[in-house]
Amino acid sequence: MTSSPRSTFLFLLRYYRPYAGRMIIALLFMIPGSGISLAFPALTGTIIDRIITSDAPSELMQTGLLFLGLLVIQAVVGYFVSVTMARTTEKVIASLRGELFHHIVKLPLSLLTTRRVGELSSRLSSDLTQIQETFSFSILQLLRQAIFLIGSIALIVTTSIQLTIPILVGTPIIVGAAVIIGRRIRKLSTRTQDALARTSTIVDETLQSIHAVKSFVQERYEVGRYDEALAENVALAISGARLRAIFVTFIIFTIFGGIAAVILYGANLVAAKEVTMGQLLSFLMYAMFVGGALGSFAELFGQIQKSLGASVRIQEIFDEKLENVGEDAPSIRLSSIELRDVHFSYPERSEISVVNGISLRIRNGERVAFVGESGAGKSSTAALLQRLYEPTQGQIFYDDQLSSTFTLAQVRRNIGVVPQDIVLFGGTIEDNIRYGRPGATHEEVREAARGANALDFINRFPDGFQTTVGERGIKLSGGQRQRVAIARALIKNPPILILDEATSSLDAESEHLIQQALEHLMLKRTTIIIAHRLSTVRTCNQIFVFADGTINESGTHEELLAHGGQYRRWCDLQFLR
Repeated sequence: MTSSPRSTFLFLLRYYRPYAGRMIIALLFMIPGSGISLAFPALTGTIIDRIITSDAPSELMQTGLLFLGLLVIQAVVGYFVSVTMARTTEKVIASLRGELFHHIVKLPLSLLTTRRVGELSSRLSSDLTQIQETFSFSILQLLRQAIFLIGSIALIVTTSIQLTIPILVGTPIIVGAAVIIGRRIRKLSTRTQDALARTSTIVDETLQSIHAVKSFVQERYEVGRYDEALAENVALAISGARLRAIFVTFIIFTIFGGIAAVILYGANLVAAKEVTMGQLLSFLMYAMFVGGALGSFAELFGQIQKSLGASVRIQEIFDEKLENVGEDAPSIRLSSIELRDVHFSYPERSEISVVNGISLRIRNGERVAFVGESGAGKSSTAALLQRLYEPTQGQIFYDDQLSSTFTLAQVRRNIGVVPQDIVLFGGTIEDNIRYGRPGATHEEVREAARGANALDFINRFPDGFQTTVGERGIKLSGGQRQRVAIARALIKNPPILILDEATSSLDAESEHLIQQALEHLMLKRTTIIIAHRLSTVRTCNQIFVFADGTINESGTHEELLAHGGQYRRWCDLQFLR
């Protein structure tokens, strides 16, 4: 995606619109506040001339008091403007950060799986921090320096046209160079932010998988991967710094060379008594204002370009289409599911079909099983049932009504899931169980934990339900995490259950108790069991045997054994028949 600097800047300014009133007031104060600074060279020149001409001390004192008064006014105004801008920018960035996070979590899973977690985290942290620094400082300084530049040029023109010519000639050259170099800085800044996002991604992946890193002794590999990404980021940052350094050096040479020429020329004018010493000093100070303004433009312009580069990536995320979940739709109760000739490919691997023409029907209260080898399409089909993805071809029905009849929220609220790979949030055990139904009472949380055979181990912790589970539940064992996840599904109390190897991480005794709880739970619910261990599916009403994204066999346990197909061979292997 390409975005012009103007459209990107307007995108950022949109977030300042609610604070337009206070921004306008701050800017109205900033203009006279900055304008006061333009009076200092003239007052300095007046003081020098009065000292040289031995004017009355009283007049000299009045000029000095005026000078001091203006300094106080400028300080007060400057403080007000800076605090107002900083406060406004903090609120704007907080609003932008909140809106970006809201947007990210509402993106379809098909889009989120194509982006790495570290990249998205970098957009929320480093990219927005870059924008924050620019709008709280750089923009304000740029406006101040612009006032200094315009005001100083206007005043030196009225002082001496002859002395102004070198400055007026150099200014368009510098502005033109700023535009050309600024474009390159913006492109480099975008690439630098991308490289920084890659380093964040590596950090997130490494720390989230630190057990695997330690187990495989891959510390050196991860360090090398990070160093390589960091080196790329540093190289791009240095290239940007080199461009800015070239620009600053060019400005210093041009401006101060011009000032040196003005000093020599001005000295001749003073000797010829065409200007006074005070006028020359005032002119030189104004010329230095011009030089300082143009000199600061290089760094400020570069900083703004970096922020625009960061904003481009944020805009790209905002341009992604949101998933219409329909959270406010009225609650309903679904109990049966049907798939008709469903095909599906993951967006990032569209050339590979993982579900190929599956048709099946799961009736109200039935218990069915999806069995098959890894990669056969069982979990992908379960994801389609939850409408985490939409089929590329075919239709899904709930209670004999087309899936599009219901919102995503209505469908997902009716389905409880206990996944094989348990992911817990970093809060307490109670928080994680209550995530299934945020309004649940503590007693309901306890009952869900009891039903999942989790109450005993929870009570053994000193903090009980307030025990912190750590990031991704790292402080709990695999079996404990599994039981917390089961309790979370129990408290949701959905009419449809998806159990993805729900007892795979439990010891024999816990598995027996959990299986009893699940048996009782499944009596009044439609249940889909995804299993590799066939001992857990023998009592199912229907068993669907998956292979290469299709259903090769279906029937009860006894029917499939009698059929003598793949299911029978797996049973022979597992049960040693």
